[in-house]
Amino acid sequence: MLDEQQRLEALKTIAETLNQCHHKEDMIQKVLQKLVYITHFESGWVFLENGFVRLVADEALPPALTIDDKAPMCGEDCYCVSKYKQGTLTTATNILNCKRIEKSIQLGKGDTRGITHHATVPLKTPDRSFGLLNVATPHTSTYKQSELDLIEAVAFQMGTALQRMEQFEREEQRANFLNTLHALSKNLREAQTIEKISTIAIHSLHKAFPVSGVSLRASGEVFGDESLALEGDHAFELSDQNGQLRIRFERHLSELEEEMIELAVEYIDLSFRNVRLQEREKDMARFQERARLAQDLHDSVNQLLFSVVLTAKGAKSISKEKPVKEQLAYIQTLTSDALQEMRTLIQRLKPHGLEEGVLAGLKTYAEKIGLTVALESSGTTTLPYTAEETLWRIGQEALHNAKKHSMCQEVALTLSKEKNQVVMTIEDKGKGFDQDEIEIAIYPSYGVKGMVERAELVGGHCDITSQPGEGTTVTIAIPFKKEEE
Repeated sequence: MLDEQQRLEALKTIAETLNQCHHKEDMIQKVLQKLVYITHFESGWVFLENGFVRLVADEALPPALTIDDKAPMCGEDCYCVSKYKQGTLTTATNILNCKRIEKSIQLGKGDTRGITHHATVPLKTPDRSFGLLNVATPHTSTYKQSELDLIEAVAFQMGTALQRMEQFEREEQRANFLNTLHALSKNLREAQTIEKISTIAIHSLHKAFPVSGVSLRASGEVFGDESLALEGDHAFELSDQNGQLRIRFERHLSELEEEMIELAVEYIDLSFRNVRLQEREKDMARFQERARLAQDLHDSVNQLLFSVVLTAKGAKSISKEKPVKEQLAYIQTLTSDALQEMRTLIQRLKPHGLEEGVLAGLKTYAEKIGLTVALESSGTTTLPYTAEETLWRIGQEALHNAKKHSMCQEVALTLSKEKNQVVMTIEDKGKGFDQDEIEIAIYPSYGVKGMVERAELVGGHCDITSQPGEGTTVTIAIPFKKEEE
């Protein structure tokens, strides 16, 4: 029996042992050894709970509990673990008898060294419980309160140390995850293509997390494990059109792992958006150069050829000499042919998708993304370049939104040219949305906001009207001066 001085010395020794350990199971084993060594207890063992209760440390177990690689100590079928799981074991207490030893005695397996009962105490802090500390002395069925107080103090010290170690392990794991995410972010920034981003993303996810399969769909292509589509796979939507990242994990993720995987997905999604933005910037640069060249040809060579045609025609009408009239007619024909070829060249210099005009271009785009289009046009022959480009860009976004949100596969597209403006409407009969919410949010969607701003940039306007269950109509009106045609 320990006196008060010996009890304090025991607690001090155990506290020093706890401070010297940095790993949970190593700490538990050393503390258990010290506890058995400096007290009159002759045997001890510790169970920890992590989804299920398991033996993590033991000291001087009787042979009856060590047979078959400590098989009697496995499982949760005993009095102390049952009480712990039920939540009724909250302080140090006597267990009437040890069910594990009782079974060994009944089966006649091994020597119990006179141990029949043990004292048990939960390893806990005020916030949570971690497991159980059990100690035993031969030929003892009841442990004194002072003995229970001692093991309860030791258990509290161990519980506090376990909590500290878990916090340290979480921070260490967080630091490792953040280093991995930093490397992922750096590699993704250097990637210039969808294929490269996909390869880096799949490799990094496999390396950093307990992943058994990754499937990444972007821009109509599938990378990685194409078989991932089963219930239970984690799906993350990407901003790339119909893009999706699916991951199958080998085990249940911790809260920290879930947080880190969400950050990784955000990095990957941001990389896709950056590549898309770069592609759009390149497309815009090509469009601007083609439009500038087309406009220069229209304003210079095209006008000169037209002047030659008119001059030849006028000279032919006033000339009386047949040979001269024939030559002038020949000049008129050649110049007319050259003028027609120049107009064809100007038409071809328009951005990709607009070679046949904005209406045909949008129809082709809609069919490409899986929409059926009903076309109608009136008063449209040619449009100013600025108006045509604006309608093209806004129309693409409107069709994309119809495909993504309306739950409808058919749209009606109307284009009409009036005196000083061109008006285009794109209408679907899909599920629609609450117009009041959009107005309150002042166009929260970047796509919708971009449509409105693009129209306003050329002095026009883009109106969006919708009601739940009644579809959506997008109306774009672009003004132009008569001489711009």
